[in-house]
Amino acid sequence: METGVMLVTGAAFLVLGCTLVGGPMVLVDWVRMRRQAVIARQIALTDALDTQFGPLVAPVVTKPLFGPWEVRIAVPLLGSAVLARIIAVTDQVFAGVKGTPPMRYRMLLSITPDSWRAVERGVRRSAERWRGSPVTAA
Repeated sequence: METGVMLVTGAAFLVLGCTLVGGPMVLVDWVRMRRQAVIARQIALTDALDTQFGPLVAPVVTKPLFGPWEVRIAVPLLGSAVLARIIAVTDQVFAGVKGTPPMRYRMLLSITPDSWRAVERGVRRSAERWRGSPVTAA
């Protein structure tokens, strides 16, 4: 009888010890992986929007614990064409890649009346900068 009690007590201490030591390590690893996924998605969306609009559109990507991804973007007040392109680029970034299903996301838009003029100026400057430039090989 004493041997059985000692075995059960030893097993309980072993399980408790593994839980107390391994549990926090697993939790920290999960939080780190989750943070890396958010950072990677933020970089991918920022790069994709940067190629379309320049550095004027800066999204903020977050992942709530129990919910879909959230994308916060400041959009121009009267720029429906710009808004349509922003949504199209965001859809491409959150679409499934290499057989993975597409990710759900929620888009939170804040209106900035002056950002349309800034986007327009940035696109015009970019086009003017490259117009007439000879292409040379290094």
